[in-house]
Amino acid sequence: MLTLNARLRTEGKANALRRQGFVPAVIYGPTIDSTPIIVEQKELRALFSKITRSSRIELSVSDHEKGKKLDVFVKAIQYNPITDEPIHVDFYHPDTGRPLRLHVPIRIVGEAPGVKAGGVLNVLFRTILVHGLPKDIPPIIELDVSNLGIGEGIRVRDVDFGNVEPLLPPERALVTVVAPRGLEEAAVGGPEEEGEAVEEAATEEGSAAQAAEEESA
Repeated sequence: MLTLNARLRTEGKANALRRQGFVPAVIYGPTIDSTPIIVEQKELRALFSKITRSSRIELSVSDHEKGKKLDVFVKAIQYNPITDEPIHVDFYHPDTGRPLRLHVPIRIVGEAPGVKAGGVLNVLFRTILVHGLPKDIPPIIELDVSNLGIGEGIRVRDVDFGNVEPLLPPERALVTVVAPRGLEEAAVGGPEEEGEAVEEAATEEGSAAQAAEEESA
């Protein structure tokens, strides 16, 4: 788990803080009052290059001589539309003893033999909504396609989710290798199920902007 240093924001206007190289932020959750903080822009940028939206972060918050550490998830990020630099971040501190729901990104690894044979890799989901304790939420779910031929795929039931529960049916296809020239009937589940999955994938990706909108079980 990566650590991000922060300090309490006691004064200073947001734009002035940004000119000094800081990013205003806030921490909140079911067991903590909303707390304004600031983090260094360089450190925040470095963190973002290493995490996903479901990564658990140790936020070290200093208040002069005192300090505390909180496990948090990134809930929302505001960017400058011109420079694309982060200008505000919301951090969510969950109740560690209660499960939550979170979208976990998918990473495809390996090269499918079916693709080498002329098939097309069809990734139906970019994130998967899971349910579990905060400490068990994975930062990413890897799908190894190195054994997939044309007409084969990976379903939810084929994936080890550890101690979290995927909120998708076990038979749902996550990735398939389909035949070339539009012969989708060779894909796992057939054209009707695949079409349904593609439609749901669009819905899932639309929800990615709210990937850290945790809900208690």
